[in-house]
Amino acid sequence: MRSKEGFIFNNKLLDWGIHYCSKIVKENNIIGYHAPILNLDEKESISILKNIIENIKGRDYLTIHLHNGKNKDIDKELLVENLMIINEFAQKNNLKLCIENLRHGFSSNPNNITEIADEVNCFITFDIGHIPYDNRLEFLEICSDRIYNSHVYEIEKDGKHLPPKNLNNLKPILDALLDVKCEMFLIELMDIRDILKTEKMIKEYLETYR
Repeated sequence: MRSKEGFIFNNKLLDWGIHYCSKIVKENNIIGYHAPILNLDEKESISILKNIIENIKGRDYLTIHLHNGKNKDIDKELLVENLMIINEFAQKNNLKLCIENLRHGFSSNPNNITEIADEVNCFITFDIGHIPYDNRLEFLEICSDRIYNSHVYEIEKDGKHLPPKNLNNLKPILDALLDVKCEMFLIELMDIRDILKTEKMIKEYLETYR
């Protein structure tokens, strides 16, 4: 479940992602986290992410943004340098680092995010709703070798994540994700009713998948 405010665990860890909703998942069953939105070409991001990694030892992965998605010139050399430091630190702590594709800016280009993941040797969180319907399969083809998990919802519009009414638009990309062995679907919605309805649809879909 996504939260604008984030979730606090043990009075010290802030998770801005969808990976925890107390009505669905118990805290001791959490497997991954989503970091706050940062710009990775800024040095202060290193200490923030290292601190998060220190606090989630024993979990499986951490998803991060490379930037805040706003129009801003990216210092790619510094971004890669900082990301390498963070990824090496994550690997030492047995944590998979995943970078997420965004709707706008540098990370909205599949070639950019794949090139970065290859250079740094990290993973990708594939956010379905950040990609226009007609571009989703092409985007996946470019970055499929690096995908570890996927954020699932209909689409992001005017800053809001919309729930699917049915899986007509999602089925082609869900099929393709399963074909490339991405089997971790995270429902990125804010309303518990929307989450449960989407979960039900996805479970039914998975039962009939090929």
